[in-house]
Amino acid sequence: MSDLALKWSDPDALAPTSAAEFEAGLSERLGRRAFEASPSSNQALEVKWEGDPEHCRVSLQLSRGSELQGTRSIDSPSGDCKALQPALLTVAALLIESRDSEPEQSVETAEPAPEVPKPEPSPATEAAKKKDASPEPAEVEPRILLGLGVQVILGLAPSAELGPALSLSLSPARHVRLGLVAGWFFPRDYQAAPGFSLSHGNAALFGCGMPISGTFSLGACAGASLHRYESRGLALPFPEENLSYMWALGLGLRAEWRIIRRLRWVGNLGAELAPKPLYFYFTPAEGGETAVFRQARLSPTLFTGLSLELP
Repeated sequence: MSDLALKWSDPDALAPTSAAEFEAGLSERLGRRAFEASPSSNQALEVKWEGDPEHCRVSLQLSRGSELQGTRSIDSPSGDCKALQPALLTVAALLIESRDSEPEQSVETAEPAPEVPKPEPSPATEAAKKKDASPEPAEVEPRILLGLGVQVILGLAPSAELGPALSLSLSPARHVRLGLVAGWFFPRDYQAAPGFSLSHGNAALFGCGMPISGTFSLGACAGASLHRYESRGLALPFPEENLSYMWALGLGLRAEWRIIRRLRWVGNLGAELAPKPLYFYFTPAEGGETAVFRQARLSPTLFTGLSLELP
């Protein structure tokens, strides 16, 4: 019986594994049950996760009552918490095996047994332990965020436009986001006698720099968007359907907040500048053009939604 308890601490949900998965992997590494404490046991291995998703740190403490028997700590060099998992199992196994190799102090003697000096480990042994404890280099895998939310635009129609939107962002490097937002706004009828019906969809490409990263991330973005309009006249003797396109350049702010391990709230707030805004008009019987609505050159935009972080 190992007579050892596990104390698992992960207040910020940073660990890529659970306490049960860690115990199973450590038991497989040791070839026996790693944790099987008796009710009277006062020995424990404490595993504590600290830091943020960009830089993880794991601290291990092996204790017997109030006596600290050994400590270790491991850091993620490349911001990937998952890369610490193999090294964590190796370091924990070394701590437990070093504990098992120490002779138990007799409880029947009236006086404590004299301390026996431990032999100094050879340089080759220390080098081997440091090699085993060092985390394996993490593979650089771009993080993908796939989201669903709501998009709002002002100035491109007589009133505010609202509709569902999909977002896809890629993080090829730390503090960088590249992505796409595509939306379709609910069709509406505007004005009357005469008026027009308008359907609107858009797709925007963006790039962001995120100098503030962690549980809450904040950065600035720039991009370009393409808008597609379908319009049809209302209350006209000969209404026509028209298909038009318009492009614009945009600047804005992006915020991300990690709610749980792989779920984030994402918000983009900005404005688009249209070099050639559209205008909608009808042709009266006497000829000429009568404008019904002219788009604003500068249009505020907002996207907000939830995004799932894919491996």
